[in-house]
Amino acid sequence: METKRIGIILNGVTGRMGTNQHLDRSICAMIKQGGIKVSDDLTLMPDPILTGRNEAKLATIANKYGEETIGQPLKYTTDIQGALNGDHGDYEVFFDSSGTLQRGKFIEMAAAAGKAIYCEFPTAVTTDEALRLAKLCEDAGVKNGAVQDKLWLPGIRKLRTLINQGF
Repeated sequence: METKRIGIILNGVTGRMGTNQHLDRSICAMIKQGGIKVSDDLTLMPDPILTGRNEAKLATIANKYGEETIGQPLKYTTDIQGALNGDHGDYEVFFDSSGTLQRGKFIEMAAAAGKAIYCEFPTAVTTDEALRLAKLCEDAGVKNGAVQDKLWLPGIRKLRTLINQGF
């Protein structure tokens, strides 16, 4: 059985959702469970680097979740472009959970760096901007997607029903 490391740049992880849902309950949980078995012969092991603007918050999160998960601090940097360029190691996936208004510039940077891109939903505040970003990724030839699991939560489904009923 081969275990292959997959480098993931986690941007915006200092926010509540980025820390709790994406880092703790997703990436750290996968690591604690021994990675993601994708076949009888292959397991993928996430190797995150945390990025954001606030070095103190990043350090606190990297220390806490790193010690709990791998017994040492996770890697982190405020140099997002450097992480995309490979200055801090080889990371093939860029995940963004920063604020929606900041997301476009990060997707542009990641696409230019040739990274696979996965981001929090919504991708943008307007349909035109979301389509522009999707086209940008398509033109760059990078795999891309957005978290959309929340669309099926009971409260969101009820809201959609009310909107469809003209409420």
